Amino acid sequence: MIAPETLAALLIASGALTAAVRFALLRQGWRGWLLAGLSLASGLSLWLALFPPALPLGGETLLVATAETPAGTRAGPGERLVALPEAPSLAGAERVPDLATALRRHQQVQRLRIVGRGLTERDRDGTAGLPATFTPLPPPRGLIRLDPPADTPAGAVFTLAGEAAGMAGGTAELLDPAGQRVDSRAIGDTGQFTLGGTARAPGLATFTLRLRGRDKAIVSDTPVPLRTLEERPVRALLIGAPSPETKYLRRWAEDSGIELKSRLDAGGGVDLGGGGVRLDTGSLAESDIVIIEDRALMALGGGARATLARAVAGGLGMVVVMTGPATASARDAWRSLGFASEGGDEIAPVALAPLATDAEALAAQRGPPLPDAADDLNTLDDPAPELGRWALRTGPDVVPVVTDAEGALIAGWQQRGQGRVALWTLAGSFALVLGGQQDRYAQWWSAALSAVARPDAVFRPEVPALVQAGERAAICGIAPGARVIAPDKAEVALAIDPSAGPRGCAAFWPLAPGEHRIVQTGRDGELAFAFLVFAETAFTSLRAAETGRETARWAAQQSATAARSLPERRSAAWPYVLLWLLVSGALWFGERRLRAPPGT
Repeated sequence: MIAPETLAALLIASGALTAAVRFALLRQGWRGWLLAGLSLASGLSLWLALFPPALPLGGETLLVATAETPAGTRAGPGERLVALPEAPSLAGAERVPDLATALRRHQQVQRLRIVGRGLTERDRDGTAGLPATFTPLPPPRGLIRLDPPADTPAGAVFTLAGEAAGMAGGTAELLDPAGQRVDSRAIGDTGQFTLGGTARAPGLATFTLRLRGRDKAIVSDTPVPLRTLEERPVRALLIGAPSPETKYLRRWAEDSGIELKSRLDAGGGVDLGGGGVRLDTGSLAESDIVIIEDRALMALGGGARATLARAVAGGLGMVVVMTGPATASARDAWRSLGFASEGGDEIAPVALAPLATDAEALAAQRGPPLPDAADDLNTLDDPAPELGRWALRTGPDVVPVVTDAEGALIAGWQQRGQGRVALWTLAGSFALVLGGQQDRYAQWWSAALSAVARPDAVFRPEVPALVQAGERAAICGIAPGARVIAPDKAEVALAIDPSAGPRGCAAFWPLAPGEHRIVQTGRDGELAFAFLVFAETAFTSLRAAETGRETARWAAQQSATAARSLPERRSAAWPYVLLWLLVSGALWFGERRLRAPPGT
């Protein structure tokens, strides 16, 4: 059945259009066209008088003041001003402990307008059920984004990334816990930068991210936590042939504390590895990673390769080292292990970035020199060796783990079951050692092996990298009975949220900065995990920028989901009735004048 509004619109429109066409055909110049327009306007105003537009009920707006709200902010017509705890003192504002309380007190409001820096995480947890608008303040000058380093094994390289606002032409510096500069980068127009260093002693350490302006003046110092892991030695198998590559790889593995067993086939059944390595199910189950040259892999029988594939699916890590161009049969063998690729039959040059920005940063990365080392050995000015890589083409499932200065793939891995298979494309990486770049050689191989090696089964809960006193932190990966021990030895039991499911998550509000420990009872006794809590003022500009970004995202979600559910009512009809009478009267008068005999 046709709705009354639609039926009325069709009848009124047909009458108005008929009248408009009739006036237009009178050929009375602008008078005829004016009457035609008045006919259409009369029809529209009549329809609006019969069916006035719908308006949302209530219509009051809740003006929510947050941190850094301008002092002169006042509620406008149809607005009610409330101030959250972090908002400054505002005339006429009603103080509320949180946004949920304000919404319960003022259930007649139909929309939100947020002013200031934005809502804290406390008020962004749930949905408001109302459309919301928010215009973020300009980001404060200084650090506005920080991606802290992940947990790093001792001796490996860690990286952090960040972004600064209003700092173009300045510099970002990374200082170690002793205050020595480890790395430095210029800040460009985008404000983004990346810094790195070497993890030393196992445990927790606090580095410092220092931002300097164009005039070299210090703008901010931000603490950066680093957890250096003390892992059990990696158990590795090296399968290949005697060569400079395997020689230097074995030397690096021994210096790094890796438990390495080798099988180096010199031909005629002669094994120069001396390890008596067997690629059976038992030996692979006791290993964390297998490093195998491509030719040695092709020399294995189908049964041995199938055993390797099953071990990788069960959690074993594997690195295939390319010693020559990839053939179709080699790529098929890699694919059977879980690594899909194309190409790899041509050599491409490797672009090497500088080892450090200056000699001081290089010395900090390398640590204390050996007592008998010459001062001019392996300096920053030494020429970089010329290297080549096999130009391999991979799909989106391959994760790059080592790249050159231009982003070209040196090593990348692909998941297979619970394990990972990586491909090492650098031809003759030992040339780095001969060229005085042992640091780069160690960093690249450490990154490749760390990315694919079988992980340790240790107690390592998920804790946010940047935890502040007074701010809620979500701790996951814990069991019932877990508790947190504060620096003053006070204990807080962690209540696991049932809605978190198997992740085992609980909320924790630290009261003071310092080192905290998560403790829970396991099968082998008490398990402990330490993490750092920083002062409330440690990340001021960072939190301000993050609050603005997250509030804008939250407000957009509210507008998208709630705007369609507002109750509506018809507006008053009398303004449209009056409009229809005026237009119709003008139309009647104009038509009489048009049809009147000349001279009357």
